[in-house]
Amino acid sequence: MSRARNSSLRRRLSVTLVGVALVSVLLLSGVNYVFARLLIDDSVEAQLTAVRDTRVQTLEIGIERLKSRVSILAANPSVVDALTDLSTQFRQLDADITADQVAGLTTIYDTEALPPFVDAGVDISSGDLVPASTAGRYVQHHYIAGNPDSFDERDQLDDAGDGSGYSEAHADHHPLLRALMENARMSDLILVDADTGDVVYSTKKRIDLGTNGFDGPYADSGLGEVIDKISGVAVGDAVVSDSFFYIPTRGEPVFFIAAIVRSGSDVVGAVVTEVPVELVTAVMTAEQDWELLGLGDTGESYIVGADRTLRSDSRAWLEDPDDYLRRYVDRYGDQDAADLIETVGSPVLLQEVDNEAVTAGLDGDEFIGTVTNYLGSRTLAASGPVQGVGLDWAVIVEQDKGESDSALNALLRAMLVVLAVLLPTIAVVGVLLSRILTRPAESLVRAADRIADGDLDTEVEDLGRNELGDLGRQLEGVAHQLESREQAIVDEEQHINDMLTALLPARLVDRVRRGEQAIEDIFDTATVVSITVDGVPEAAGVDQDLALEFTERLDEEIRALMDRYDVERIQRSSGSQLYLTGLDQDDARVADAAEFTLAAMRTITEVGADNGQTLTVRAGMSAGEIATGVLGSSQLSFGVWGDPPGTAVTLGSLARAGQVLADGNVTEQLGPEWDIGPLEELPGLADDLDAHVVNGRVDVPAEHA
Repeated sequence: MSRARNSSLRRRLSVTLVGVALVSVLLLSGVNYVFARLLIDDSVEAQLTAVRDTRVQTLEIGIERLKSRVSILAANPSVVDALTDLSTQFRQLDADITADQVAGLTTIYDTEALPPFVDAGVDISSGDLVPASTAGRYVQHHYIAGNPDSFDERDQLDDAGDGSGYSEAHADHHPLLRALMENARMSDLILVDADTGDVVYSTKKRIDLGTNGFDGPYADSGLGEVIDKISGVAVGDAVVSDSFFYIPTRGEPVFFIAAIVRSGSDVVGAVVTEVPVELVTAVMTAEQDWELLGLGDTGESYIVGADRTLRSDSRAWLEDPDDYLRRYVDRYGDQDAADLIETVGSPVLLQEVDNEAVTAGLDGDEFIGTVTNYLGSRTLAASGPVQGVGLDWAVIVEQDKGESDSALNALLRAMLVVLAVLLPTIAVVGVLLSRILTRPAESLVRAADRIADGDLDTEVEDLGRNELGDLGRQLEGVAHQLESREQAIVDEEQHINDMLTALLPARLVDRVRRGEQAIEDIFDTATVVSITVDGVPEAAGVDQDLALEFTERLDEEIRALMDRYDVERIQRSSGSQLYLTGLDQDDARVADAAEFTLAAMRTITEVGADNGQTLTVRAGMSAGEIATGVLGSSQLSFGVWGDPPGTAVTLGSLARAGQVLADGNVTEQLGPEWDIGPLEELPGLADDLDAHVVNGRVDVPAEHA
């Protein structure tokens, strides 16, 4: 009986122990699972939200940078001169081309620009693309049909050789405009006449050259859109169009940015730049560095426009176009549309994306949640609007739901395995097991609390290859990901500061970032040098390669002298240049300015002689107080004011060939080691202007020998 009672007691105790242990283990596992699920879901949502915010900010900053570049181009004196000259000469072209030559233009349209549209089933008559104006047909014949270079190399032609005033102006301005386009990283630079709306110039010489932006064949494209928008913008601002399939680029999706060009207070036209969609895709994908963005194996970020189609390429297309097209057909059953995407070479403007995330973003709201994406997959998505750039775009960041849940599923599977192993031994080691499981759980909770409090350097105890160990590693992964996001934000801030530092003096960056739009309280003592060169060969009058070689060598030599004497160039035109020394220095650095001036004059003369050119150089110098400052918001400019710039220009214009004239402020600071001669009577010199001739150093210092 006693044995039976003892046996029954052992059974009851065993059942009780197993039951208590099982309930405890199940309860603990359930708590851990719920906690991990909440933590992982929150971390994935936080990650997607952070990526969305950084992509929106990066895109907005990138577009503003592009707009600022175009605004700077519009204010460039060389661009103003080029637009004025080319518009004048374009209007004066009155020689029409023959019917056969017009047929040659339409042949180029049919063979070069229209095939992608024909393949897509779009009916476009090549005759409708011929410019309506005589001048437009003339420049297309000479600079497109008569251009010896291929489609991508037509910008290499400086002069069509037809002897027209337009070609003379084109040869004069095209090399600089081409360089400006390349420096701005645009795919084309277009100049539009304000009065007529004619495209009087295109760097890449595509078939929009010579057409009319108001009512021409591309008036309904992005080109016409920015020309319409630009009339209502403020001085120094720029406008941007949405993306379009553009005929002159062979159907490649592009968008346009434009700014008004003014000569004084008169509007002379507009500068329009063409931007490829690949540039936006690179911004949205960090140049396809998905790991850098923290988007794993399936995550991506892209832009959707107001028509609910893509404005940047998707990850599925970029990584495997064939698999994307197969999934597209499986999803939509439209083989013709898939063939069109393959023909165009991009799903931009063709792939429709319509879900709650897109709707919220286009409505100006932010979204985080689960949606069905454009290929039918369930994804966790975050979206938000692109604001302040004049475009109705939404940024979408998403990750496949299966990947976002994989860590949670792995944790669940590990828990089940552990339970299956532990149940046979729970009756014996129930209490000990409870303690073992409780202690690690508490360690994980403490680690999670530290992470939640912002201690991202938290190290979680290695709990082995089990469900708690997996959870610990997941927590460490979350902490590292959050730390990476914080570092990404810090790096982005540093990137913005680096961009502003490239445009402005470092001391002004913080003030500009605080929103100051006009900074005019920076005063300093400096020396201003004006150098005028006479006899510089015109590009149209000599061999083009020799002229380019001469210009490049001269600029290289002058830049070397500027680095040597710590000189800053503040203004440049075809015949004269203005330099500055002493800014942010202890004094005006008059001696360095004088040595630079004499060395630059010798260099200019020697380079001219080496190239068979007789150049005459004269210079003026003035020292004194100047004011510097920053003006503008979207377009930043650094200006210099005061008497020294005007005095230096005046002395430079009155100096004889090879002569350096300096005012009294300069000669007083040069010292006895300089040979300074008296100035003979000079017509045009103001009575109150004390000027002298600087001949050179008597004793040259060793560091400049």
